[in-house]
Amino acid sequence: MQIVPTAPHRWLTLILLLVQPLGKTVYAQAHDSAYEDVDPWAGVKPLQPAADSAAVAGFFKALASADPVVCQFVAHAIGNNWNNWDTQYHAGSLKAEAASERTRQSLSRQVTDHGALAHLAEALSNPQPCVRRAAARMLGRTSEPEAVRLLRDALKHQSPIVREAAALGLADAEDPAAYHDLTRALRDREPAVTRMAAYALGELEDARAVKPLSELLGSSDAESRAAAASALGEIEDIRATDRLGALVRDSDIRVKLAAIEALGAIEDHRATGALTQALKDKAVDVRRAAAEALGEVESPRAADALEQALDDPDVVVRRLAAQALGELDNLKRAPARLITAVGAADPELRVLAVVALGEIGDSVAVPALSRAYSGAEPRLRYAIVQALAEIDDRRGDAVLELAAREKDSAIRHTAAEALKDRHEDDDDDD
Repeated sequence: MQIVPTAPHRWLTLILLLVQPLGKTVYAQAHDSAYEDVDPWAGVKPLQPAADSAAVAGFFKALASADPVVCQFVAHAIGNNWNNWDTQYHAGSLKAEAASERTRQSLSRQVTDHGALAHLAEALSNPQPCVRRAAARMLGRTSEPEAVRLLRDALKHQSPIVREAAALGLADAEDPAAYHDLTRALRDREPAVTRMAAYALGELEDARAVKPLSELLGSSDAESRAAAASALGEIEDIRATDRLGALVRDSDIRVKLAAIEALGAIEDHRATGALTQALKDKAVDVRRAAAEALGEVESPRAADALEQALDDPDVVVRRLAAQALGELDNLKRAPARLITAVGAADPELRVLAVVALGEIGDSVAVPALSRAYSGAEPRLRYAIVQALAEIDDRRGDAVLELAAREKDSAIRHTAAEALKDRHEDDDDDD
């Protein structure tokens, strides 16, 4: 017996289908400065039509009546399924999904219908935040100039929830023309609008925003400070380093974490002092973020603090510290505690320590690496072989010779290649 779903059930099915992945994400209005990226489909319109006003209206009516969790899930997922191009055959489809799938595909394409765009703009004022989010993202991810105009106009709306949603849509649009609108929104009387405008400016990655965002770091609202810090991390301009470094000592943990992550993204060696201090913070999340950020900044001045962090009570901090030590620029001396960590009880830390020692390349680690090979699990043996191959010290040859006879093909091949390279170096020297 064929079951024909009623209209509400049909739309619920469509909502659930809409969050399924379909191809790669397309950021239609992204302004990428990487000139080498060329899109073979540029300027070519899809053969299949996008959703019209009736389809958009029906979808949003169903979304508004859905369970709040389902609505929120869809609103967050919808932007990850943007696709202009459909393959002719979709494997993995269930029987009787065809009708809903066709509608889903039309909603996944850029909305171009003027009536549909008007419905999306109207939905920016919906009392349900998940509906506003879905409308904002669909407006922001279409290439129609009218969509950006609607969002910029909505940023001046009398209702703060509309202004907030409009800023979110402009974050997805990534249109430089909205820069001045968004910087003015940083002074909005509603903190939620200010925070979303900061987020949108971060998505623009426009260096002009460093000054207004840096000023927002002094806001009395902790979430606004965190939003500004996060946005500055997206822009990655070293002019923000000093102001962000001061926020590592903020009283609010959200601000601390946002500042630390931003400093890691900026990768300015001047942040090393603030980040090493954060390694001593009482909050474990702050210490974890600091260890990871120090690995991204790569300053050798962080070596002592990271070595001490190898004794941190938190296992993740210890692992991140070991990993970060291997990423520091021109670190010549292998820290003693990192060498000791080769024999740690934690198997993840052992491997991370070995990898880091290989990156550092200090021959003082060779005896410890050689001793650790016997009886080690395959993953650790492989890491040791790789590390010994990186370190120019013939005391590791005995282990490489042993590893070249291993049953494990990955270990055997890596060791054989290392020995081959060394023999070729000897021939060149002769």
